[in-house]
Amino acid sequence: MTGSTTGAAAARAGDPLAAYFARHAGSYDRQLWLERPALRAAASIAGPLDGARIVDVAAGTGALARALLDRGRRPASLTLVDSAPAMLARAHDRVAHAPCPLVVLEGDARALPLPDRCADLVGMGFLLHLLGAEDRAAVLDEARRVLATGGRLVAVAHASPRGVAGVAHRALWRSLRAGGGDVVGGGPMADVGAVLEAGGLRVEAVRRIPGAYWCQAVRARSR
Repeated sequence: MTGSTTGAAAARAGDPLAAYFARHAGSYDRQLWLERPALRAAASIAGPLDGARIVDVAAGTGALARALLDRGRRPASLTLVDSAPAMLARAHDRVAHAPCPLVVLEGDARALPLPDRCADLVGMGFLLHLLGAEDRAAVLDEARRVLATGGRLVAVAHASPRGVAGVAHRALWRSLRAGGGDVVGGGPMADVGAVLEAGGLRVEAVRRIPGAYWCQAVRARSR
C-alpha cells in the first residue's frame, strides 16, 4: 500500500490530468446528472455480478461502482483505484455500505497496484476519452493483466453520434478545448468499442446514450 501511494503521488506531480481531478474532487459530482444515464446503461450490460471480484479503475467519486451495486447483486469484493485521494474519499462514502469486502487503493490506472488475474469485472467510467493513445493503450494493457481468463471490462466514455453529426460533435469539443477554460482530455470518442478491440479485448455489447452529454457504454471480454 505504501509503495502504490508513493507511485500515485509521483504520477500526480507530473500528470496534469491527475492534478486536475485532485483539485476538482469537491465539485466533480455537479456533472453527475449528465453521466447517470450512461452509468446505468453500463451497469445494465455488465453481466453477472454475483460472486464477482470487481475492480473499478479510475473510480473517481464512485458513481460507476454505485451503479453496479444498485443492480442489487452481491459481488465477492469491490476494489476502487484512483490516483486522487480526495476522489477516493468521496467514492468510499458513496459505496461504504457495499454488501461485500471493500478495498480502496490510491494508484495509477497505467500501473495498477494489483496482482495479475485478480478481477472478474473491471469497470472504467469516463476515463478513456481523457487519454492520449499511449496512455490509453497502457490502461487497457493493465486492465487485461488484472482480468481473470474470460473476465469482463465494462467501459463508459464521452462519445459521439455516428456519421456527420459525430464529426461535428467532436469538432465542437476540440474548439472548446482550444479556447481554454476548464476543459480537459482528448475529447469525445468516435467508437469506444473499436478502441477496446484494438486494445486486445473482444466487444460483446454496446449501448449508445444520446443527450446533452453523448456517451457510449461497452462490455468487452478478455481474449
